Amino acid sequence: MKVALVLSGGGMFGAWQAGAWQALAARVRPDLIVGASVGSLNGYAIAGGCVPEELCELWRWPELARWAHLPITIRTLMERFPLSPDYAIVLTDLLRLKPKIFRGNEITWQHVAASCAVPLVRPQQRIGGRLYSDGGLLNPLPVWAAVELGATHIVALQALPDVPSPLLKPFVRGFRFLAGHHPPLPSGVEMRLIEPGRRLGSMRDAMRWKRDNIERWLEQGYEDALAKDISIANCLER
Repeated sequence: MKVALVLSGGGMFGAWQAGAWQALAARVRPDLIVGASVGSLNGYAIAGGCVPEELCELWRWPELARWAHLPITIRTLMERFPLSPDYAIVLTDLLRLKPKIFRGNEITWQHVAASCAVPLVRPQQRIGGRLYSDGGLLNPLPVWAAVELGATHIVALQALPDVPSPLLKPFVRGFRFLAGHHPPLPSGVEMRLIEPGRRLGSMRDAMRWKRDNIERWLEQGYEDALAKDISIANCLER
């Protein structure tokens, strides 16, 4: 059995993931952690040994939300927490519009920055001669990547189950229908999906750090995960 923790994109809604992980950490022992976009930041910290309380505290740090500060934030994480070989992230090859998995020691701060490079918001990253963009662009929840890396049981934290903007929603859905990457979950792979029990906020909320929102999302993530804790424990506790 190979257990994977998969973390979605979602901007500032990543605080919800941190709260959810605080409820799950004592019961779920992942063999592999996979993240895309903001999930790559949370995933790196978790894989590197950041305890749940410390991860929540990191989200209370306003610098996390400053886009210009992102490279420094990533380097700080990498200095504080050693890179784990059981950590993987997804990037989007912008020219080919194809997702690509990077894992373990091949990951640099640029890979993490690329996975968080929301188009029109953050600079795209050129790595190995190719231009890479947000890892959640084609699919915000990279469960497929965990499957490709051998996961048999998956706990997925989906902070962005829908586009939080009525104006952008039809365009994003259309783009992902045409260019998205959504392979079906193979038989024999079991997944426990945890989503927000109530709407987290607007697109503006997802893009801007606000202390009241962060505190609310941390608490809601904890409650949402705790509500699913029994079924997850039955499946994954070893």
